[in-house]
Amino acid sequence: MLRPLLYGIVLTVFVLTGSFLYVLKRTMSKEIFEVLPLLDKRYLFLSVLSMFFYHTFDNIRLFILARAMNLRYSFSYGYLISFINTFGATITPAHLGGEMMSLYTLSRKGGRLHKVMSVVVMKTLTGMVFFVFMLPFLVYYFYKHTQSAIKLFVILVVLGLLSLLVYKVFKYFFDRSKDQNQSLMLKIKYTLKRFIIVSRLFLKDKKKHIFLATLSSMLLYVCFLLSGAFLLSAFEPSVSFSRAVFSQIALLYAIFLSPTPGGSGVGEVGGLEVFSGFLPVYMVGSFVILWRFITQYLSAIIGGVLFFSLLFKDAKAVLK
Repeated sequence: MLRPLLYGIVLTVFVLTGSFLYVLKRTMSKEIFEVLPLLDKRYLFLSVLSMFFYHTFDNIRLFILARAMNLRYSFSYGYLISFINTFGATITPAHLGGEMMSLYTLSRKGGRLHKVMSVVVMKTLTGMVFFVFMLPFLVYYFYKHTQSAIKLFVILVVLGLLSLLVYKVFKYFFDRSKDQNQSLMLKIKYTLKRFIIVSRLFLKDKKKHIFLATLSSMLLYVCFLLSGAFLLSAFEPSVSFSRAVFSQIALLYAIFLSPTPGGSGVGEVGGLEVFSGFLPVYMVGSFVILWRFITQYLSAIIGGVLFFSLLFKDAKAVLK
């Protein structure tokens, strides 16, 4: 379990360091040190507060689905799950590690594997509703900002290929484990069977839970977009707030679909392209780095500390 996590952390740090250096190289100037102390602290606070509500709605979503399957835990423990999920999502491609972390954190509370898997599958499905709902806005963005959309796509592909190359090289030198294809196929078949069973169960008997979880999913992504818009207002109060919200939609798709860990690289380099229309060059670099820290890496750091604390606690309990 730890080896893939360490691979993910190393790859994330590698990509993140490269993307931050690229952002700084393109935008670094002496004015950057004059800008940060002058940020509107009210909007900065609202940006951070929006991410707190992001985790709150993430917590509510999982809490509702867990209750539907009679999994019991405290609401405060749900925040711990949310932060740990962010850590897992940040160090894995396409944020897939967040689902694996949910399996671990829910199983700790005595949930049987098939129930935990059911909850995690439905959490993923309800989260996808937002992206389906926002597709018309994405198409409109592509139509109105074709050049920017093409640049985002190129960034996504290039950084994805580079990450894959680094991962393959790293795995070649440090991972000598034997092929586990047969075992993997058995796990996939098992997961699909459980998915079919739980889908029928939820769709038949848990419609209210699905609706509330879907609503929470929609609201958590809205909070994510609001965080970026509030931060933009902290840098430049005169920006159009609605435009600041909707301009992030294509970037949000790119980040969550990115093959790089947690959308690292794509978020930073793509952010330069998207937010350069709002801020001057000397501001946009510091904005992008602060935006990614608030909306991704701060939660991931907190989640990482919580995850390894739980892991140490569980290992200690086993040894006793």
